[in-house]
This record gives sequence, C-alpha cells and structure tokens, in this order.
Amino acid sequence: MMLTRLLSALLASGLLLLTPGTAVVAAPDLLSGSAATGGEAAETADPTTLVDIQRRLAELAVEQAAVAQQLKQAEASPSMGPQSRHLARSVEKLLQVEQLLKAQAGLAQSLAKEPAAGTGTPLPADEPSVFLLNALYEEKATADSALREKRLTLASARDQLDALAQRSREANAALRDTDEENRARNERAARSAALAARLQEEQVNLAALELRAAQADAVRGTALDSRITAVRESLANNEGEADGAMSVIVDREGALQRSKSRTERQLATAELRLAAEKKRYADNPQASEEVLGVVEALTAYRDVIGKQIALTNAELDRLVTLREVWADWESLLRGTYAPNDLVAWRDLADSQLADMKLTEALRKGQLADLQIRLDGLETRISQLPAGSKVRAAWVETQGALNSLHGDLLAADRQLAADRRLTLRFSDEITAITGHVSFGEYFTRAVGAVRELWNFEITTIDDAPFTVGSLTMGLLLFAAGLWASRLGAAFVGRLAARRLKLDVGAIQAIHTFSFYALFIGFTLLALNAVHFPLTAFTFLGGALAIGFGFGSQNVMNNFISGLILMLERPVRAQDVVEVDGAHGVIQKIGPRSTHIRSTDGRHIVVPNSFFLESNVVNWTLSDDLMRTRVSVGVAYGSPTRLVKKLLEEVVLAEPLVLNEPPPNVIFDAFGDNSLNFDVYFWVEARTPMRVREAQSRIRFAIDDVFREHNLVIAFPQRDIHFDAAAPLQIRLLDGGKIPKAATRRVTITPAGPLL
Repeated sequence: MMLTRLLSALLASGLLLLTPGTAVVAAPDLLSGSAATGGEAAETADPTTLVDIQRRLAELAVEQAAVAQQLKQAEASPSMGPQSRHLARSVEKLLQVEQLLKAQAGLAQSLAKEPAAGTGTPLPADEPSVFLLNALYEEKATADSALREKRLTLASARDQLDALAQRSREANAALRDTDEENRARNERAARSAALAARLQEEQVNLAALELRAAQADAVRGTALDSRITAVRESLANNEGEADGAMSVIVDREGALQRSKSRTERQLATAELRLAAEKKRYADNPQASEEVLGVVEALTAYRDVIGKQIALTNAELDRLVTLREVWADWESLLRGTYAPNDLVAWRDLADSQLADMKLTEALRKGQLADLQIRLDGLETRISQLPAGSKVRAAWVETQGALNSLHGDLLAADRQLAADRRLTLRFSDEITAITGHVSFGEYFTRAVGAVRELWNFEITTIDDAPFTVGSLTMGLLLFAAGLWASRLGAAFVGRLAARRLKLDVGAIQAIHTFSFYALFIGFTLLALNAVHFPLTAFTFLGGALAIGFGFGSQNVMNNFISGLILMLERPVRAQDVVEVDGAHGVIQKIGPRSTHIRSTDGRHIVVPNSFFLESNVVNWTLSDDLMRTRVSVGVAYGSPTRLVKKLLEEVVLAEPLVLNEPPPNVIFDAFGDNSLNFDVYFWVEARTPMRVREAQSRIRFAIDDVFREHNLVIAFPQRDIHFDAAAPLQIRLLDGGKIPKAATRRVTITPAGPLL
C-alpha cells in the first residue's frame, strides 16, 4: 500500500503533462492522495481514521479542481483529443474516490460514536421465552456471518490492490524505457494505472472500516452470550412467558392465509380474463395475432399466480411441523418432558432437516429458472410495440414474475432461519442425551468436509476457485511429479533391458518420457484449478489431427481389447492355439494380449487378431479335452480281446475320466496291421498334460500286449515268384564275381511259389 502511494505521488508531481509540443500544466498532486503531502507521518498514519479521511477529502477537492481546469483547457484545443479523453476518465475516477472517502467518513464517524467494549447499550429486557432465545441466537449468527464476509471482502480487495500496484509498476517501467514519440501515450497509461491503484486502495480502506464495524458487533456479541445464558436459565426455572413462540407462528400463519386469499382472488380474476379472451378468439377465428398474444400472456400470468399459491401452501404446511418444533424445544428447555420423548423429537428434527434440505435445493433451481424467464421476458417486451395490448399483458405477467421472485427469495430466507431453528433444537437434544450415533457423526463430518471443500477462494474466468480445486491441483501436481519420475525411470530401465541401447540413447528416452508425463499431469492439475487452457487450443488441435492419423491401429486394438474383456471369448489363463502355437494367456492389455507358449516363449498378439481370425480356445467353457491313442496289431490277432484290453488299460489310468466313458474304435484293415483307435477324455489345461496321459496309456498298452502275446504290427512285404519258367541269372564283369561282392540270400516262401 505504501508503494502504491509513493508511485501515486511521483506520478502526480512529475508526470501530469500534456502532449508534446504544448505547455506544461501544473498539477497539484493529482494521484498522490494522503501520501503526497504527509511525508513519513503519512506512511505511519492510519488511513482509516476520521482525521486522515477528512484530510484526503480536502486534498481531493484541490485535485478535482485542477483536473477540471486541465480538462477545460484540453477541450479547447483540437489537438488535445487523447489528453481530453484521458482527463475525462480521470474526473470520473476521482469522483469515485470521493464517494469512497465519504462512505469511509460516515462509517468512521459512526464507529467513533459507539461506546467502548464492555459498556455497550443494554439489551432490551423482553420477557424470557423460546422466541427471544432464538432471536438472540439469530442476532449472534448474523454478526458472526457478517464478520466472516467482511474478512473475505478485505482479503479480496487487497489482492486486487496488489495486482493493480503491479500493473502500475509495469506502466512506470514502460514509461522510463519509452522514446519521445510514445512518451505522451505511456504517461497517460501510467497515470491511469496509478489512479486505478489509488481507487482500489480506498476500496481497501473502506473494507477495513467495515471489518472494524463487524468486529465491534462481534465484541458486543459477548453481551449476547450472557443474555442467552440468562434466558436459558430463566426457562430452566420455568420462568417467563409460556408458549411465547406460538403467537409468532400464529402471526405468520395469519399473514400467509391473507396472502393466499389475495392471490386466490387474483387467480380467479385471471381465469375470467383468460376465458373472455379465449371466447373472443373463438367468436372470431380470423382474429389478429394480437389476440393470440394476449391469450398467451394471460395464460402465463395465471400460471405464475398458481405458483404463488403453491408456494404459500408449502409455507403453511411447514408451519404445522414447525409449531411442533417450537413447542417441543420449549418443553426441552423447561425440562417438562419424559425420557421417551427425546427419541420422537430426534426423529422429528431429523425428518424436518431432511425435508428442508430438499426444499432448499428445489428453491435454488426455481430461482435460477425464474431468473432466466425474467431475462427472456425483458427482451420480448422490448421488441413489442408500445401501447399494444400484448405488451401490456406481458408487462403485467412480468410484474407477477417479479413478485413471485421476491416471494421465493423471502421464503428461502425464512426457510434458512427455520432450518437453523430446527438444527438448534437437534443440538439441544444431543446435548441432553449426550449420545450421538455414528451415522450422525459421519453425516456431520461429511457435511463439514464438503463445506470446506467447496469454500470459494476466488474466481478465475467466472469459474469458482475453491479449496477443493486448490487441494486437488496441488495433489495432482505432486502426484504427477512423482509418477513422472517413476514412469521415466521405468521406461529407461525397460529400454536398457529390452532395446540394448547405448547410455546416451537411454538417457534421451528417460528425459523425453519424464517431460511427456510431467506435461500431462501438469495440464490435469491446471484443469483442476480451472486454469484457462484456451492457449493450448491450436497446439491441441494439431496434435489431435496427428494422433488421429497415426493411431488408427492403436484405437482398433484398444476397442478390440474392450470387446474381449466384455464378451470374454478368451480370458486370462485360457489355453489357446494361435497360428499353430499353443500357449496360456497371461494378460489382455489395452493394445495387445500376452501369451506364454508351452515352450516358454512370450507371444504378443494384437487384440484385433482375436476378433478377425480363427482362434482355438481349449478352455473356454471347461478344462475337458478329448484325445485318442492309435495302435495297430498284426493280422490274425483276436480283435475282441484287443478291444477289451484297450478298454481296461484306459479305465485303469488315473488321468482319464470315467465319464464320459472311453470308446474303442476298430478303425480299418490297414496294409500292415489291424488299426484300433481308443478315444478318452482328460481334464487338462495344457497340451503337455494331454500328451502325458497319451504316453502313459501307450506304456500300459505295450505292457498288456506283451503279457497276452499280441504283436504290435510293423510294415511287411511279401515277395512272390512265378515258377513257370526258370530264373535267368547273368554274370557281369567277365563272369567273375568278386569275393567281397558275394551275398547269401535265403528266401523262405510263405506259401507255394507261383
């Protein structure tokens, strides 16, 4: 604040110049305020004292006269157009400063006249009653609420002052570095920035005075505390007025009934007018659009009156329960109740609070909708010709809507007061019973956390900046930084292990990964605090186009992965056969599916492959697999015995299921053997388990066939000689047969030679 005043003094004393080429006009402290003439004393003085405010008002009058004189001279010169406009705006700003100073002066005078703390004006000695107790509670709550609001207002005003002071410093820096051609324009900009900072400084001073007044009210709240204690003691001693609140309820009910009767008469009149206009239109179908417009306006007017009646009925219905709350609270304070009454009263309070919470939410929606209708109706009326019946009808409807809007606001305020009353009644029950259920603790804790979470600090681009958004932004930023480091380190290790790159390449991959992850988490954090991301619109559009063309296959596999996880034709740990390779599915990822083959290899299959190609899933519904073992016996073997032995061997194997039973098939008369196939079922999740069962059965078949002298056939050939003519034998190489080439051949005919 002192810096702002110093800048103002410097600008007022040396920068209030006209455009180049004109005479310099003296300016007696245009923007200095109290800092220009006060010296060191002004820096240490309290700017909210009545003396200091009056001094600034006097200095302001001199400044206004000087600026007015300069404005008059500038308007007389045709070449002083920019300077004239600047001075006119300065006059307006100084007038606003004057209004703020007068408001400060009035508030400072009222604070000076108030008695010191502890010697306040005695409170009215009303007859002790529940109504008086609730009124005291309301007065104390209002003072506390006003104090919190004034603190927030002062903090916001100071923040705005800091921003304007920064802008003024930037304008001064630009002025120091400017050339002669742009000096006049930069001088005006610097003076405007300094004057805006001065205006905001007076806003801060006014907010400080208002906070001081609210603090004074809060100090007087200690007297309210003592009065509340006295009223409670009087009620506990069964003193004071009994049923003191009932007269207030009766008065509210009477006022509502009178309002309802008046509104019902308006509704009846509106119905008659609407019926007359409708009859007029029915008698003359060729009537102009003006009649239709009047009918539409009167219909809307009738509906608004109906909503007013509905609002009054809702208020009357709530008075019924509220009457019980008042009576029960008085009984509670006077001690005229039975222990069993507390349970019923708690249920009544909880039910009433829940209904009021729902009604508050509905009222907010009704108010928002009504405001939209009023705005639209204002535009519509402005487009209608003056003096027309349609315009008059819509103006009447607008008045009814404004009346309904006011009634809704009043009903909403009364609803808030009734809710506070019911909450005090509930707290009284809790204080007496000394027991709060876990559900109540949880509900109150959630409500307190939600209220703190939604507390609005400020607004950015008309969006609320709350404690929740700030917390989420900080948490996301911290978590993003941590996750970016972990993710980049993981990517670096993965690149070193899988890609076998050199150290430089790995470091580059690590760095790029960290930046990519950090930027993503930073954008998320900025979005959480409602930071305007429109600056990234162009870059985001370019990236979106690039990703759109380059990620078609990625999106295809991603959507295919979602379909696989939803439809589940294959699942994790399923045994599948892909392109002749068997394996177990390890994981279905967002882009690909990882399969571990039976020989230990890792197979990465795109998700779209499972939807576009034939894939064998051996364990889709269960782990049962049917397989077979083939065996051939020599011709002449007893086939019935072979079948019996095969069935016994299969049934004796523990890995084979008895149900479904095995099946032996005499397959064919082969070239060299009698072929048998034995089919059986096994429970296995891997092909190796099936092969193990087949191997064990083959071992058993070999053992059993040896015991029964059954020969497992092998390929044989029979040679037949035609004996009708002698065999011709020729000797080569001169008839000599080398000794080393001789062979002994023994032929044993299987039957008679042909």
